[in-house]
Amino acid sequence: IQNTDYVFQNDLSKVFQKAGKHIIWQLKPKNNTDPTSEAVLYNFVGAPTSFVLNPDLIASFSSTDLRRQNYFTPVVFGSQTNYKQTKYKVTTATNTTEYSIIYRLEDVYLMLAEALTMQNKTAQAVPLINQTRQRAGLAPLGTAISQVQAMEEIKNERRKEFFAEHGSRFIDLKRWGQLDLLQSVKPNWKLANQYLPLPQKEMLLNNHLTPQNDGY
Repeated sequence: IQNTDYVFQNDLSKVFQKAGKHIIWQLKPKNNTDPTSEAVLYNFVGAPTSFVLNPDLIASFSSTDLRRQNYFTPVVFGSQTNYKQTKYKVTTATNTTEYSIIYRLEDVYLMLAEALTMQNKTAQAVPLINQTRQRAGLAPLGTAISQVQAMEEIKNERRKEFFAEHGSRFIDLKRWGQLDLLQSVKPNWKLANQYLPLPQKEMLLNNHLTPQNDGY
């Protein structure tokens, strides 16, 4: 954050453009003018041909949140409205403005805010949370909020800011011990899925590793 080589991007429409000084790590498409893999993966017209965004996620955005216009788009098919991720705008082989962003300054701000909140330094954490909130046209949070309130705001903000970005939501829920929330949005999710199985070879070498993780 203190490194002047990196600058927070205050224009929401430019967050996913490769020239931004808020980008810490991004990956170039295979060919110079290829669209990003995300632009291809989430794009559809009419009937969904790939992934659609969960209605619960869409409902988490207030009507005044500018990310509603910049981060996803409704697609009507018959009597149904589905939502696709449109963080990346170029979907054809004419792409000269976008790379796949892996890590950006917004993540650093909210990571530091979380660390400060866990130390109960909420007055220092709130301005960091407000960076993405205010860019999205939302009112800033007051510095007098409690530690619990600040943590909830961070969780909500991370969900809305980083959805469909390289599994960051899964990593967040795992860190917070909240992977059970996936049961409400992923019908095939089982609590045992949060752990990998212990290798049988290792269990034979070390009997203190038993019992095997649930579900395996």
